[in-house]
Amino acid sequence: MPLPSRSAVVPVVAVFVVACVSFVGCSKEKSDAMRVAPTAAASASAGQKRLNVTGGTATFLIDAPLEKIKGQSTKFRGSIDVDPNNLKASRGQIEVDLDDLKTETFDDQEKNKAQTGHAKNWFEIGTDVEAKRREENRWARFTIKSIDEASAEKPTGGTPITIKATGDLWLHGVSAPKTVSATVTFAGPPEAPTLMRIVTAEPVRISLKEHDVKPRDLAGKFLSGALEKIGQKIDDSVLISLDLTAM
Repeated sequence: MPLPSRSAVVPVVAVFVVACVSFVGCSKEKSDAMRVAPTAAASASAGQKRLNVTGGTATFLIDAPLEKIKGQSTKFRGSIDVDPNNLKASRGQIEVDLDDLKTETFDDQEKNKAQTGHAKNWFEIGTDVEAKRREENRWARFTIKSIDEASAEKPTGGTPITIKATGDLWLHGVSAPKTVSATVTFAGPPEAPTLMRIVTAEPVRISLKEHDVKPRDLAGKFLSGALEKIGQKIDDSVLISLDLTAM
């Protein structure tokens, strides 16, 4: 059964990067131990069916007083282990590639290109960052630890199901608990779905300060005084929305 057409998603990905600038309290760099990314998902449990994340759009928005910074990333990886008999028992990991981030704040593409470069520096994925650290910082990962609410117990072909998932967001070396509300639409037999589409029902709010995202140079060194210059063009909150497919 065909999935519904893609709906407009709240811009949130670009914000993800630029919002970093609003980070305050940049006193101490994270230790290498804090920067170690969580391990990949284990194999699906008995009764679960694994669907691999194949693509979609992550949008971001930083709604600052003087400027609305927005952008998106379209590269994903990860998997969702769906339990066809009990959707609340489903688990998974969704990862967004920040190296694919592109800001769309301006009509001038050269300005967007420069802003995108600055955003990547703030996430410590600039060209001069050590390769191992750059690869770790490149991915933002949401690990689903529980499905707390679901409007249906089992997949229903073509009919959207509302869910509320709780898990951990790992971003730039820091893990923080998050709750995500979304609609999920399945295709294929209910007992063995072949495809699912996940669309966040409302943007997920992320704090740049909490994840130590702040102005840095190409090598990842903090740029002292940069926050004061940016002023009201940046806010600490970044709004992230997802529209993705797994099959």
